[in-house]
Amino acid sequence: MSDNSRQRWRGRYLDAAHLFVPGRLRQDATALARAENVVNAALMAATAGPLYALAYWMLGLRLAAAEILACCLVMLMAPPVLRLTGSIALARELFLCALFFNFTWLTWHLGGIHAPTASWLITAPVVAMFLGGVASGVFWLMVSCAAAAAIWGVSAFGLAALHTPSLDMPLLHLICNLGLYVVVLVFVLLFELTKTEGFVKLQRALATINELAIRDELTGSHNRRFLLGLIDREKERADRNGRPFCLCLFDIDFFKRINDTYGHAAGDLVLRRFAEAVQGQVRGTDAFGRYGGEEFLLMLPETPAPDALVLAERVRRVIAGLRCSGQETGGSEISLTVSVGVVEYRLGEVVAQAIARADEALYVAKSLGRNRVQCHDDDERLPVLPKLAVEQAGAEGPGSGPRVSAGRLQGGAQCDQLTGLLNRNLLRDRLRHAMDRANRNRRLVALLLLNINGFKEINDEFGYEAGDELLAQAGAAIRRCLRDSDTVARWGGDEFIALLEDLSFESDAQVVAEKVLDRFGLPLSVAGRECFVTLAVGVALYPAADCDLDALLKRADIAMRGAKRGGEHSVRVYSGDTVQPQSERLALKNGLRDALAQGQLFLEYQPQIDLASRCVVGVEALLRWQHPVYGRVDPGRFIPLAEETSMIVPIGDWALRTACLQNRAWRASGLPEIKTAVNLSARQLKEPGLPARVLAILHETGMPARCLDLEITEGMLIEDLAGNCALMSGLRQAGVLVSIDDFGTGYSSLNYLSELPIDILKMDGLFVRRLGAAGAGAGRSCGRSFAIAEAIVSMAHRLGLNVIAEAVETPEQLADLCAMGCDCAQGYYFARPLPPAEVAAMLARQVEAAPLVPA
Repeated sequence: MSDNSRQRWRGRYLDAAHLFVPGRLRQDATALARAENVVNAALMAATAGPLYALAYWMLGLRLAAAEILACCLVMLMAPPVLRLTGSIALARELFLCALFFNFTWLTWHLGGIHAPTASWLITAPVVAMFLGGVASGVFWLMVSCAAAAAIWGVSAFGLAALHTPSLDMPLLHLICNLGLYVVVLVFVLLFELTKTEGFVKLQRALATINELAIRDELTGSHNRRFLLGLIDREKERADRNGRPFCLCLFDIDFFKRINDTYGHAAGDLVLRRFAEAVQGQVRGTDAFGRYGGEEFLLMLPETPAPDALVLAERVRRVIAGLRCSGQETGGSEISLTVSVGVVEYRLGEVVAQAIARADEALYVAKSLGRNRVQCHDDDERLPVLPKLAVEQAGAEGPGSGPRVSAGRLQGGAQCDQLTGLLNRNLLRDRLRHAMDRANRNRRLVALLLLNINGFKEINDEFGYEAGDELLAQAGAAIRRCLRDSDTVARWGGDEFIALLEDLSFESDAQVVAEKVLDRFGLPLSVAGRECFVTLAVGVALYPAADCDLDALLKRADIAMRGAKRGGEHSVRVYSGDTVQPQSERLALKNGLRDALAQGQLFLEYQPQIDLASRCVVGVEALLRWQHPVYGRVDPGRFIPLAEETSMIVPIGDWALRTACLQNRAWRASGLPEIKTAVNLSARQLKEPGLPARVLAILHETGMPARCLDLEITEGMLIEDLAGNCALMSGLRQAGVLVSIDDFGTGYSSLNYLSELPIDILKMDGLFVRRLGAAGAGAGRSCGRSFAIAEAIVSMAHRLGLNVIAEAVETPEQLADLCAMGCDCAQGYYFARPLPPAEVAAMLARQVEAAPLVPA
């Protein structure tokens, strides 16, 4: 029989077995397995029982045959009882009682302890082990041993005379022994069938998660994170074998105009058709994915730049012939063009640098009129073009004419002749491009305006030639402080501008500005003499309200002038009418120790709701800081600083102790027992003696270990899997619960999930926010999002874990989570993080009235 046939028959059998399993039992993996085993046992009785009854009938034991059939009928009632009552225990015990009575009766009537069926008394505890676990197996083992001892004792002490039928007893022994072997084998095979099917479903669920986690939902190509991982692996191979690879960065020309003219549905159609067209041109070994917005990235393993240019040009021609039409475009036909930047990886360089060079080449391609392929100047394998070709390139038709390298373009009129940096004209173009990318990718852009203090005095003291030399040195020093992907330009006179893209936090820009100031703490050499230079740095961030390109430049200038008023060598960040004080980041870092000592830190608690009962069953403790100057400081700003300064360890201990004391206070006031979840940081995990400190705090506060839930993020766990497993095992042995926080954001792997000693899996809000979507065009992405979340819940339940969903904000999201069997949830839909008194009031209302149901 082929594998497909076996899978088909297995599926049919399990579908038939599930007819006897109520729907609510299918939500829990353990309950489903127990229920399936009850049906398996009934099937075994239905097939084996009549055959044995026939054998006994043919041997002349007609009463025994009738008794076997009667017991089989009782055993066959177990699946209907399971279906009608939904009680696995009732169906199980009905089956086991009939099974036990059958073999006890046969043993008694066939001659006592020497009867052929005496060995069959072991079947009741064996079957009980499969149906009900260890406790049930031990109970029926004791009952079977007691029955065997009683039968032996009655005969041994002469309490009753047992009749042995005059039969061919060796033949009966042979039939009974062979039957025992066959029945045990059949039951184990049925059990293996259901167990294997459970693991198959688990693997499918994990495969669904992994597949959807690496794919862009809209285009079906690789998403950015997975694509960058593939490029990192290719970089490692290239560094080992010395064979570089190429990257092609594609940007659909005038995509914003398509969105504005035809709508976002048409834009989505264009992205899908573009991705399909490119995937039809590349090789199976190539990696292609969506990099962000309308930008796509293609990696060509072991491919030199000339070959990459040929492939990129072929793709460009295919896209130029592509036409998109459909209901989304209102019947109109949309033609496309694409600009491509090509770069060859340099052995040893960082992947981000290679992508930044591809972006530079792409920028040049767009500057030259779009719809063309442009190789980065350092990677081009073509003869150097004369300057005339460069000047005429922009006048040629799209996609035609010679390619012009980025370096040769920037080496002309678009670079500052003194410093070699970009001039203000090209800077404005770069800034406009960066602002568009920020709007698409929802990442921050920072504009730093740097002014050399007292530059006129330097000119007067050393002369203009020395002043020019100082400007060149200053520009080079600023350039060395930044990433290769950042842009530096001379804005005019003694002013420079640094453009920082793809920032995660507002504080990142100030960190870079302080790094530049630190560099200028060293003297520059001017005319053979050391000269100390100070800067005034103004910072403006984008996206921001009512801010276009000119407004962003103006805000940076306002902030810079505020820095000048604040004294030499200072930074100011634009923030409306007020400007942040000098080095707020440094002030926060220095103030953390005082915050802990002076009681500026406090905890708020966000309730966790059981979705079956709608009752509060736990809270998550969240750290807050009320600063005397800056007010309430966002945790995303001060927790990284606490990690840097190692203050996170004493702060973490304080938070744990405070949360435990509060939990005990709630219980002491007569409120119901709930668990409290406390987050552990990466630095705390690395601290020796963490389990001992946790247990000491529990002993000191009098909080039961079962009420404490320690939350650890996926990324922190993977850093030291073996060490963290040992640490968590020790905590769990003491009764403490352990949760994986933010599950699904990058490391979702059955390998570590099966190894880690954990109790709870917290589904990241990224998955929850995509649930409950409604409206036209939302069906496909909503279905994918539901599939991912449902697969996570199913996988966790198969592994015996509870699931808590984070960031629930709408009733539609809640309905989806309930439909997929999620255990608990938290989010603004139920309650925001609350002070302890409000949590106590919520628990008191829960005791007095009905379970919590959100309004």
